[in-house]
Amino acid sequence: MLAMRRQLWHMRIRGRRRHLKTPCSRAFSVLGRRGAYEDTIGNLKIGRDTRVVFQGFTGRQATANAKESIAWGTNIVGGVTPGKNTEHLGLPVLPSVREAMQKLKPHATGIYVAAHQAPAAIEEAIEAEVPLIVAVAEHIPVHDLLRVRFFSFFKEYLRDGSRCAGGCGG
Repeated sequence: MLAMRRQLWHMRIRGRRRHLKTPCSRAFSVLGRRGAYEDTIGNLKIGRDTRVVFQGFTGRQATANAKESIAWGTNIVGGVTPGKNTEHLGLPVLPSVREAMQKLKPHATGIYVAAHQAPAAIEEAIEAEVPLIVAVAEHIPVHDLLRVRFFSFFKEYLRDGSRCAGGCGG
């Protein structure tokens, strides 16, 4: 144990000396997928004109967040709940994200479903080509998130964070 500490100490000292003697420059790696990032970063810019749909719209949490978001000025144009084709909070509820993309043309989706349903909801939004996807579910199993990550990798989607509590137009 003592030998390991000495070795680490010497490595730190040598590292400091090396950095002091030689000029240091910072280099960033350039990846081949940089174009995909530049193409999707604009989707993170939201405002009053951003059209938003909520997946799991008729649920308790989505309803509460939708009311608050509407009060703050977010342009919520409708929601998605499988098997329903009705209205909720005066907004249309459609049975699939693909149908919502065709009829409502949203720029973003907020996903308010249980953790075990979130990966399927995220994949549905990716397949429908929604530009910005915000998933609020907590405790999503890691293997499910890895599957979503793998799925989004081939669709060239930017995945930014695993938790975000909502969006407000401003």
